[in-house]
Amino acid sequence: MTTRKKASSFSPGGLLSARKAGLILFSGVNDLGSHWARIVAQEKDVDGLVVEWVLPEQGNEDWMVLSPDHILPTLADREVVLYPARLIVEYMDERYPHPPMLPVEPSARARVRMILSQIETRFYPLAQDLIDNANGNEAKRVQLRDQLLTLSAYFPQRNYFFGNDVSTVDCAWAALLWRLPSLGIPLSSIANLKSYAERLFARRAFSRSLSEQERQLAS
Repeated sequence: MTTRKKASSFSPGGLLSARKAGLILFSGVNDLGSHWARIVAQEKDVDGLVVEWVLPEQGNEDWMVLSPDHILPTLADREVVLYPARLIVEYMDERYPHPPMLPVEPSARARVRMILSQIETRFYPLAQDLIDNANGNEAKRVQLRDQLLTLSAYFPQRNYFFGNDVSTVDCAWAALLWRLPSLGIPLSSIANLKSYAERLFARRAFSRSLSEQERQLAS
């Protein structure tokens, strides 16, 4: 997976440049959904994927044409344009089936979707608001920590969230957990969380998914 800051111009009618370039993932440098999608892409080892960084102070004309509502992340794959993160992740899992990151059984897939729905609607909005507002909000920080505490028994002491193999759920958690210390929530303050997070962070795919700003969170 390669990265670049400026994309070639898109043809609004036919996405000509996207056809030439293959997959392009428009990604925010501090956006949780964008990081989730990048982690999945790295776990899949998607060949030829280009990451276009959408910088708040600069914008990105190609992205604004492709995503009129300015939603991050946005994936351009030839004639297909997808957003938000959840649809991109499911699309990549189907388009690149190895390794599979969703279970085969309908009941297990339903459990995955249920957890992902909680992450997207309960955890990501709180954390993203804390990320985007430098001064933070103590009430939201406490709310995020307390909600994580309610799930502490479900964070695995070994392996991953749904067993021996990494799933899209683990990728979603990894994007969030990486940021917790910088948001004033130590991983060690929540039972089982630190060891689970460290297993996720140790994966090569996770390391390769990080933007420069995200790498700095570890220092």
